[in-house]
Parts: sequence; C-alpha cells; structure tokens
Amino acid sequence: MKSRILMGLLAGALGGFLGWLLQESLINYNSLIIPSALPGQPPVEAPLTTQMVMIMMLCVGGLIGLFLGAVDGIVEGNKRKLLIGMLLGAPGGFLLGIIGLNLGNVLFNILGGRETLQTGLSPTGFLQQILARAFGWAPMGLGLGVGASLSTRSGKRIGQGALGGFLGGFAGGFVFDMASSLTAPAQTALSSRAIDVGGPGRAIGFTAIGAFTGLFMGLAQVLLKSAWVRLLAGRNEGRDISLDKSTSILGRDERCDVPLFGDMQVAVQHAAIQLKGSRRYLLDAGTPLGTLLNGQNLPARGEALLQDGDMIQIGSHRILFREKVSETASSRRSAEQLRSVSQAAPVQMPSHLCPYCGSAKDAYGNCQCTIAVQGVSSAQIPGGATSMYAPSAPVSAGGTLSSPAMGYQMQTQGRLTVQNGDKAGQVFLLQKENTTLGREASCDIVLANDPSVSRLHAYIAGGAAGFVLQDNQSANGTWVNGQRVSTWQLTAGDNIQMGQTMLLFE
Repeated sequence: MKSRILMGLLAGALGGFLGWLLQESLINYNSLIIPSALPGQPPVEAPLTTQMVMIMMLCVGGLIGLFLGAVDGIVEGNKRKLLIGMLLGAPGGFLLGIIGLNLGNVLFNILGGRETLQTGLSPTGFLQQILARAFGWAPMGLGLGVGASLSTRSGKRIGQGALGGFLGGFAGGFVFDMASSLTAPAQTALSSRAIDVGGPGRAIGFTAIGAFTGLFMGLAQVLLKSAWVRLLAGRNEGRDISLDKSTSILGRDERCDVPLFGDMQVAVQHAAIQLKGSRRYLLDAGTPLGTLLNGQNLPARGEALLQDGDMIQIGSHRILFREKVSETASSRRSAEQLRSVSQAAPVQMPSHLCPYCGSAKDAYGNCQCTIAVQGVSSAQIPGGATSMYAPSAPVSAGGTLSSPAMGYQMQTQGRLTVQNGDKAGQVFLLQKENTTLGREASCDIVLANDPSVSRLHAYIAGGAAGFVLQDNQSANGTWVNGQRVSTWQLTAGDNIQMGQTMLLFE
C-alpha cells in the first residue's frame, strides 16, 4: 500500500503541474487586470470568464484526473485497468472539477474571500483570506477525487476518493495565497505596469492540489480498508489489492478484480471472495485445477470462511488474505498450523544423539536413521556432505554413500498422489530410502511438463522416523500447506507444491 500512496502523490503532482503549464499558455491572466483610474489605488482584477474557467479545469482537472485514474492500473500492473482509469479519470476530473469549482466559489465569497491580492492585511484578515481559499478549493478537490475514482465502480473507493480529494483541495488552496503573497513583491518590482501576480501561486497551488489529492486518496484507502489480498507468488508478486466490492473475482481475465496472469491452468474466472454480512468467504468456481485454502482443497463450487492470514493457492499463485475484523482472532492461532521439523524436534536432545531416532551418532554424524542415497553424489545433495540426510561419508564408485547405516531398512510406507496437470491421479509409492523429484528423466518422480519445476527439485527421505521432504535450492521453492519450506517432516494429508504441480502425501 505504500507504493499506492507514493504513486498517488507523484501522479497527482505531475498532473497538476502539467495542467498549470498548459492553462498558463492558453489563458491571458494579464487581460483581467484593470488599472485603477485613481492615482495610488491598487488595480482591479476582473473575474475569470466562463471560457477561461472551462480551459483551466480542462487542463488542470482533466490532467489530474487522468494521472490519478491511472494509479491503480500502474500499482497492480493491469493494463486494462490503467487504460479505463485514464479514460474515465480525465473527463471525470474535468466535469466534476468544474462543479466543485463553482460550489467552491460560492463558499469562498460567503467566507469573505477576495480574488484580488490584498496588501497590508492584518494577521486576522490574512488568515481569513487563506481559510476562505482553502475551503473554496476543497469542493474542487472533492470533484477531482471522485472523478479519478469512477473507474473503480466501487462506492467505497469513490467515497475514499471524495474524502482524499476534499483534504487535498483544502491543502492546495491553503498554500495558494501564501505563495502568491510571497512572490508578488518581486514580480511587481520587475514590471512597470499592473500585472497578474498569481502565476507562482497557481503553479504551487495546482501542483499541491494534485499531489495532496493523490496522497490523501491513498491514505484514505489504506486507513479505511477492511480487507485486502497480497500476491506472494506470481507475476504481481508483493502487490496488495483492496477488496472493495461485495464480490471480488480472482482469475486470469484482466477484468478480474484480482488478476492472476502467467498461469494457463488458472481459469478466466477461477474463484471469488464474497462479502456476507461482515465477513468474507472464498468461493470456488468448480474449475479442474481447484482452489486451495491453507493447503486444503476447497470442494468444487464450495465456500469457506476466510480469516486474516489465510493462504489461498491457485495454480502457481499464492495469495495472502488480510482482514481487519479477524486480525485479532488470527493472531491466536495455534502454532501447530505452522509446524516444521525444527519445531517437532525435542529441544533438550543432547547434541551427540539423533533428534529423530535417539541413537548415538558416529564420527561422521551418521545414526540408525541415516539415509543411504542411491545414484546421487554428495555434491548434488543440498547442504553438501554435512547434511543430516546426506552424511559426510565415502562415496562408492556406484554413487552409493557408505555408512554404518547401510544395512538399515525402511519401516514406514508412503505415497504421493498427483492432484493436477497431465499426471493428475497418478500415484507414486515411496519405496526407496531417498526419492528424487524434478524435471530430469533420472528423477524417481519426473515432472517434465512443468517448466517451473527445477531439474532436481527436491528429495523425500524415508526412515524409521517417517518421511522428510527436503528442497534442493530450487528456483521457485517447495511449498507444503501454503508455506515455503527447506526441510519438512511429512504427515498424511500434507499438500506439496512444486512449481505448478500439487501432490498429496498419504
């Protein structure tokens, strides 16, 4: 969300500054200055004509709306949202900005503001002028914020845009007269006739109203948001997307509220997050790939209540769900849901004993549950020769590790069932002491048709203590029940994700 705030500030400032440059070249403000017929009297400033107002708001309001409307598309990496935001933001900022400007002029006059810059004002009079301008520009900012938010088609987001725009307009108007007052003496001294001295003030004011509108729109969205998702894996990794609609669609289509690009196994409209009452539910659309919630398959066309911190898995995309209403409840979740091998090991086990089988280690670190790896050299095994599952021991000519545990036989059985892809439904029995998984043909479980799987992706070591999964420093990582792992003690029901392939351990 920080990127959205910063992007809003920069986009609004750029739109306001470019709008100022354009309208200054199209409007002759000096023609509005009428010298006084009486000596020693200040000049009189005529009001802007209707045509001038239209030109000013077309430039300033249109460009601020254009740039602020593009922020969501830029932050989310969605070209379609970017284009629609710009197409609706520009006319929205122009039209609603004009309405806000007219309302602001009425408020400005009611509060006693004066268009002509006054000199010699008392501190109270100067403060009155500044506040009148600030409240006069606030409705214009409100119109700009609403216009820039129209493309979201969300009442909540439009309301946030209105609030952010109102605050932005107020801040922009506040600095306008201050800037004009500070620069007016220098401009007057350089000219031999009565001239418009509002140019620097307009430059700062229009830039400020754009910048502050974008800034406060972003802040309002962050502070007032109730639920959002963070993409942890996939094309838009690390980006947050607010869930502002009653139903937010997740899928491969650019029109989805949470677009999941780059994975053809993801359906055009794959799943949805729906607001029911005050809580949100994950709904599966009945696609062949299915939807995982915290590592468990959601029933086809089924639904499940979401809590803050829940992990949604759709193909290669991992999506973290965040929700303020359930944030406290999720912090009380049992640590057993995030179990790992290190957590399972007894912490009081002496260093000379194996934490899994309890037997004494030899000089090489081997014990009764040491795995003899068939056909894999020690250099290929993650962690090198000191790994517990690849102990430092001589390697025979055939590539078999020699150790005192060579005669040990596995006493447990397990199997992996492929859940998706071209091998969906296939079952692989874990009958070896060390089972390799990867894209290479030499692996025991070959996943050749998944390009996101590494050539030698992971191992599953079997022994008296059960089966242990170990990642081989793969490019895309190994995931169990939605958590990235390097080493994991497997139990029945664990869902293993490698690239776009999901396997069920039983």
